[in-house]
Amino acid sequence: MGRSIITALLILTFVPLAESQAERDEASKLIAFERIGKMHAAELKDLKALSAVLHENFVAVDQDGKLFNKTGLLQFVQAASALRYRSDDMTVRMHGSTAIITGSYQLEWLIAGKAFVRHGRFIDTWLMEGGKWVAIASVSTPSL
Repeated sequence: MGRSIITALLILTFVPLAESQAERDEASKLIAFERIGKMHAAELKDLKALSAVLHENFVAVDQDGKLFNKTGLLQFVQAASALRYRSDDMTVRMHGSTAIITGSYQLEWLIAGKAFVRHGRFIDTWLMEGGKWVAIASVSTPSL
């Protein structure tokens, strides 16, 4: 009976570590999707790659309060003459098949010869669907 208790305690001790490592692995993937799948794809105007990481019902609110759906965001990226997006301080919080990513950003773009620069914070929501992560929502707010 003593061995059973020790075995049970060992199992209970190491199971959370395995889940934590799995969550860290998923968090690393999500940060890569943020940086490469979304930001870098937008900078390169790779609409196919960007579309692949956005859910069909994706919704975003920018720091000016403008609402975008997936089509609207893809049109914005396509219309920009130049687009540069950098992010820092990203934190991933896992909630089962949903992940919340927070961070700071700097966005620079050029449309119709007019340059814009924005600094702020963001909250992105990702969903594991069909075995892959897709972005379902994004909110940006200006830095104070």
